Amino acid sequence: MIIQSLSGVGESLAREMDEDSDFSMNSRRVRLEALAGYCRTALRLLAAGAIQTAGKKPRIVRAPANIATLTTIMPDLQGVIEDRWLEAQKCQHAGAYLAAVIMMGSILEALLLARATMSREEAYRSSAATQTQLEKWSLDRLVNVSAERGWIKSDRKSFGHALRHSRNVVHPWNHVASKANFDKSTCTLCWQTLRASVDDLIASVSP
Repeated sequence: MIIQSLSGVGESLAREMDEDSDFSMNSRRVRLEALAGYCRTALRLLAAGAIQTAGKKPRIVRAPANIATLTTIMPDLQGVIEDRWLEAQKCQHAGAYLAAVIMMGSILEALLLARATMSREEAYRSSAATQTQLEKWSLDRLVNVSAERGWIKSDRKSFGHALRHSRNVVHPWNHVASKANFDKSTCTLCWQTLRASVDDLIASVSP
């Protein structure tokens, strides 16, 4: 009943539970583990604001800017970016700050690569470029090239690298070595960096 009450996702989640074969297993442990998994999902959705309690300030999830001009270079890229844009915000609202930052970094990397691919020859002329295949460039190189070519403002470069360093904790070794401990403030800074960089990239291809 609680899961079904979650606006927008409750019915599909409840339907998934009804169709889950784990609930028909003879093992009580398997059935309980399956139930616990759905309960955890429901709690994350509640924390992300999928359902609002009386007197509680709504948690706003903002739609992404119009990135169509950047994503035409690869079919289906726009849908993936838009999904991650929303998911990053939901993770942040749920207190999953590590996941949110990693998601933001992936969005920035994809859009910088898309912009470089649109102007491949120009990208290779940058002093920060390497003659290796463009699709294999690191986020570090993409930030430097984009700043040099003016696709993102020069002051975004340092913030872009800060987001890159944060995103790199996707590797557990880097996470331990950097002693990263992300919080709401980290997410807010990364989110502002991402939004400003995306605005710059869109403006760089606008007629």
